[in-house]
Amino acid sequence: MRHLLRLSLLGLLAGGTLAGCASTPNPQGSLDGGPRSIVLHHPASGETVSVTYRRPDGYDPQALDRIATLFRDRRTGETVPIDPALVELLADLRERCGAGPDTPVHITSGYRSPLTNVALARSNPNVAENSYHLRGQAADIHIPGVPPRRLADEAAALQRGGYALYVHTGHVHVDTGPVRTWTPKGGDPRILEARATPAKPVPAKPAAPRTEVAAAEPPKRTTPAKAAPAKGNDADLARVRMVLASLKEQPEPAAKKKP
Repeated sequence: MRHLLRLSLLGLLAGGTLAGCASTPNPQGSLDGGPRSIVLHHPASGETVSVTYRRPDGYDPQALDRIATLFRDRRTGETVPIDPALVELLADLRERCGAGPDTPVHITSGYRSPLTNVALARSNPNVAENSYHLRGQAADIHIPGVPPRRLADEAAALQRGGYALYVHTGHVHVDTGPVRTWTPKGGDPRILEARATPAKPVPAKPAAPRTEVAAAEPPKRTTPAKAAPAKGNDADLARVRMVLASLKEQPEPAAKKKP
C-alpha cells in the first residue's frame, strides 16, 4: 500500500517538479495530455511489461508499479518508484528512432540497490558510487533494430539528462540527471559474453617412436670341423694296422736261462 501511495504521489507531481528528480518530462512530446503507452522487456529474464502508463487524468499508479517491478534489482528483488520522466524519455527515444509503439525497449539494467551497486563498483570502473540507478532515474537500454550509435545520438539531441554509449556491450545509458556524457572505461566485467574463453590446453604431441638399432648378434662360435684324412694316407694306415696285428699273433720269445 505504501508503495502504491508513493507511486501516486509521483504521478501527481509529474506535471511539475518531480520529487527527487533532476529533470522533468519533455513538455512538447510528453505532457500533451493524451494517453501514452510503452513496452519494456528484460532480456535476461524474458519478462515483458506492456502498459498505458499515462492517461488524460495523469499517470496510472498501477502501470508505474508494474514498470517498477520490471526495473527491480535482480540480485535482491528490491523495487523503488521509477521516475516518470525516465519512462517519458524512453518513449520519446523510441519514437525519435522511428520504432513503432509496440517495439519493446530492452532494459538491461534498471534499479540497483546500494548493496548491488557497491558489489558492481568493486569490479567495474564504469559504476558510479552515486549512480542514478540507485534512485530509479537511470536505465541501460537498447532497442531492437536501432543501432546503438543512433540511440545515443538521439539521447544527445534531446538534452534531457545523462547519456553514454557503451560500444563493447551495445547498450546506451540514459538518466534524468544533469545533461552530460562520458567515455566508458574499458570493458564491462558483468557481461559474461565479453570474457575471453580460456584456451583449452593443447595436448602434447606423442614423441616419435624411437628406432632402436638391433644389437648385432655375436658371431656364432663354430666348432672347427675335423679335418678329413687325406685320401693319400689311407693305404699307409692300413699297412701299419696289418703289421701291428701280425706282431700280436707271433709267440713271445722264450726266456733265456741264466748260466
